Amino acid sequence: MRNEIKPLAPALWFRRIEMIARGELGTIERALRHAAHLIQLTPKPFREVVRLSLEEETFEALLEAGELDAAAKHLIAQPAALKVRQDSSGLVEAVISCVILKRAIHGSGDTVAAAVVDAWTTCLLALRDVYGADLLTLTGQHPR
Repeated sequence: MRNEIKPLAPALWFRRIEMIARGELGTIERALRHAAHLIQLTPKPFREVVRLSLEEETFEALLEAGELDAAAKHLIAQPAALKVRQDSSGLVEAVISCVILKRAIHGSGDTVAAAVVDAWTTCLLALRDVYGADLLTLTGQHPR
């Protein structure tokens, strides 16, 4: 169904990712909801790699149940690419193994959800920095 939704222009989409990264949405729940909405609006060159790892309705049910940590983990299309650990001080670190960038992307936070959102936004913004805001070189497309 997501393919029926018109994608955002890449520059606008990345500005919205930046908003999440800066914490402008107030709560982690709002950040997760916005992230899921942005996934529906992902620019076409990114649609194969930026997607939820479960159905949108299931993701929404996790949010409604207050299972923010579980929901956040499903922002990562390939769950095996995500590792989460907590240190003795309580700080949580999320690490995404990004095969496109061929490196690990780190995020941190007070909760699993916050750490995963931090890693997710960091990964997407790193992809933009490497491949450009139009993402055309990611898929081998060229501007016309």
